Amino acid sequence: MSARSLWHDTLGETAAPRSPLPGPAAYDVAIVGAGFTGLWTAYYLSVADPTLRIAVLEAEVAGFGASGRNGGWCSALFPTPWSTLVRGSSPAEALRLHRAMAQTVVEVGRVAGAEGIDAHYARGGTLTLARSAAQLVRLRAEVDVAHARGFDEHDLRLLSAHEARGRLAARDVAGGLYTPHCAAIHPARLVRGLATAVESRGVSIFEHTRVHEIGPGFARTDAGRVTADVVVRATEGYTAALPGSRREIAPVYSLMVATEPLPDEV
Repeated sequence: MSARSLWHDTLGETAAPRSPLPGPAAYDVAIVGAGFTGLWTAYYLSVADPTLRIAVLEAEVAGFGASGRNGGWCSALFPTPWSTLVRGSSPAEALRLHRAMAQTVVEVGRVAGAEGIDAHYARGGTLTLARSAAQLVRLRAEVDVAHARGFDEHDLRLLSAHEARGRLAARDVAGGLYTPHCAAIHPARLVRGLATAVESRGVSIFEHTRVHEIGPGFARTDAGRVTADVVVRATEGYTAALPGSRREIAPVYSLMVATEPLPDEV
């Protein structure tokens, strides 16, 4: 049993670490953190304005944190209840958010293809099985509620027992629920490929460059102060290590179990 990231172990690359920041510097945009948040930000900024001078500062290597250590899903399933979203905005805005999440799943696949990133992207959706009549009733109620909120058959569809078994060979299936808004990915391949893609667009990535403080227009590192018109904090679960940020984000830990590849007959 290993506590190492399976995804990093199966990258199939031995890329040399990127150089650290050599000293004080000035940029238009400084992004702290080379995970998905930081690298996607750098990617779309560089697409929108190729003249921007953008630097990404990373304490370890690109994808070291949760971006390279997760369940391997690119999913539009949102962890916040509908009632909470509506309370903070409106039903129309909540639906727009869910639509944006669904489109993001498609967009990740599009960018991976356009940039030549072999992230093993497979948009197979999410299947929930009902193994009893009572479970099928609950799934049917879930679909009815979703459709009443503005979702349609393209978002969420109730499957008959025959349709569900056609997607997954399982016994005692009463029906199922299917949404296409989910893809399986190799996250370490995606994040490392994204780092290469932003570099090809002129973005500078400095690894092994720890940021100790972020303030208006600056980021303080071991190598000196980086000034920028805009500083983006993309540290996510490591945010609590920054001064004044201890109570802003609470990191949540989870574990994933991976077996050896199973034979076809299993």
